[in-house]
Amino acid sequence: MSPTTFEELVILLGPYLQRIHSRPDILSVGEILAATLRYLAAGESMTDIMFNFRIGKSTVSKIILECCNCLWDVLYKDALFTPTEEGWKKLSKEFFDKWQMPNCVGALDGKHVVHQAFQNSGSINYNYKGTHSTILLALCDANYNFTCVDIGMPGRCSDGGVLRASEMGRRILQNDFNFPEASPISEHFKDCPYFIVADEAFPLLPNVMRPYPGRGNKNLPLKSTIFNYRLSRARRCIENCFGILVSRWRIYRRVIIASEPTVMSIIKATVVRRKYAGDKLVV
Repeated sequence: MSPTTFEELVILLGPYLQRIHSRPDILSVGEILAATLRYLAAGESMTDIMFNFRIGKSTVSKIILECCNCLWDVLYKDALFTPTEEGWKKLSKEFFDKWQMPNCVGALDGKHVVHQAFQNSGSINYNYKGTHSTILLALCDANYNFTCVDIGMPGRCSDGGVLRASEMGRRILQNDFNFPEASPISEHFKDCPYFIVADEAFPLLPNVMRPYPGRGNKNLPLKSTIFNYRLSRARRCIENCFGILVSRWRIYRRVIIASEPTVMSIIKATVVRRKYAGDKLVV
């Protein structure tokens, strides 16, 4: 992150993080932001941040929670997608131009964010991989940008269960996401609906497309094999999106040791992205 971008972010967060200067050792907005970004990007523990910035450990925990919440509140409206017909059509054109998938408006999948077991949570967050996690269900565009997210479902839930229980999933299942009307994609397909691509964990719906079963089966018809290949190319966007998220914010490369509100705030702060004319701010 360039100094200019950091200063712009300090200005955006200043009204929410500014302290009253009643003490000479009061933390500035820049120090709070720098400590939070260091924690998220380097994957260090809160103890490391305590020694590096000479801040008390309890204070580190509080400022990370506060700063992550402010990052989400300030950036999410510009970073995430507002569902409109024209917006979906623009996303569809990008998927067709880059991945040759007509009428596709997004790729959908879930990611397990591994963390320490929450207090008094029992086994509700215990997943099939043998870890405690919280699920990030996300929809992305053809350029590896998150467009819609749902955060907070326990790790024991399946991706299909998260889809049914979340507000985003409810709108998808009820076709209440302002998708455009069906349009032709060729002379043989006059009324093809706009849809989201997903893997086998999700249900097959008019607006959710999943691959034909039997991938790897040599007896699968040629047209089905070609369709699975094209769908896989488009669906790979969300896998790459998660990969970029983890490589950029290395907090995801280890077990997060934090309370439940802090874990939710960390996820929210790392999925928002804001672009500037001459520089890119990824926060």
